[in-house]
Amino acid sequence: MKGCVVNMRSAVIAGAILASVWSSPAAAQDSLQYVKTLYASAAYEDALNVLGRLQASQRRPEYEQYRVFCLVALGRTAEAERAIAFVVAEYPAFVPDAQETSPRIREMFNRVRRTLVPEIAQRMYLQARAALDRKDKTAEAQFEALVALIDSTSSQNGIGDEDEPMLSELKLLASGFLDLSRASARAERHVEPVPALATAARSPTITSPVPVKQTLPVWVPPDQASQREFRGAIRVFISDTGHVTGAELAPAIHPVYDRLLLQAAKSWEYQPALRNGAPTASEKLIEVVLRPR
Repeated sequence: MKGCVVNMRSAVIAGAILASVWSSPAAAQDSLQYVKTLYASAAYEDALNVLGRLQASQRRPEYEQYRVFCLVALGRTAEAERAIAFVVAEYPAFVPDAQETSPRIREMFNRVRRTLVPEIAQRMYLQARAALDRKDKTAEAQFEALVALIDSTSSQNGIGDEDEPMLSELKLLASGFLDLSRASARAERHVEPVPALATAARSPTITSPVPVKQTLPVWVPPDQASQREFRGAIRVFISDTGHVTGAELAPAIHPVYDRLLLQAAKSWEYQPALRNGAPTASEKLIEVVLRPR
């Protein structure tokens, strides 16, 4: 009978502590430390109860990793992996603190990341590309986040280009568009306004080069790329006689196609650009879209 009374008293005290944690904003800010205390004392179910009271806005990755710790300690591995999948999907760049995380749980995080990151990276690439097309100033930061995610995933899991060709291709594309967005930003910062009358007085009449021969190579995608779309561009430098004197990718499109495109560009021909009626050297940017077959 005395044991029952003690247990009931402990439950009441625990309930009072829980109530105090959620009764004020200041106490709620310390709830993570409270969860850590419960976990350290092996009160895994109590820690899960506290985590279960979190509002959606409070579900930060630092909290969620302790949900994983508790679930693993209770032997609920499948639930733990679902919790890890939530963390990776919502916070792709998050990496558990190595000092707080056991090797077993770090391996679980890495395994789930290997599964989910390719899909997440592709989604991030499409969003960043759309932002760039809209001239959204956040595009640069989005491409930077994508490159950082791929680099961190590769380093943590020992993944090479041959292991994840899609991640390698996405990084190549993202890096190219990142360079393009940075160059655009630099150009915008260095444009100085010129009075309209002065511009009209000094501006020469310039016409763009006109393609005479500009045939793109046929795209025969490798099996792993057959259902994907690739975008990029090639910049060609054209002499005053209309011949291509050089070419560069801006950005790269696909490693297989890039070589074919640069080779084909050498034979392209144009009616040269005109400056006040006289042929002049110029450059031309051609966007390229490789669509799935």
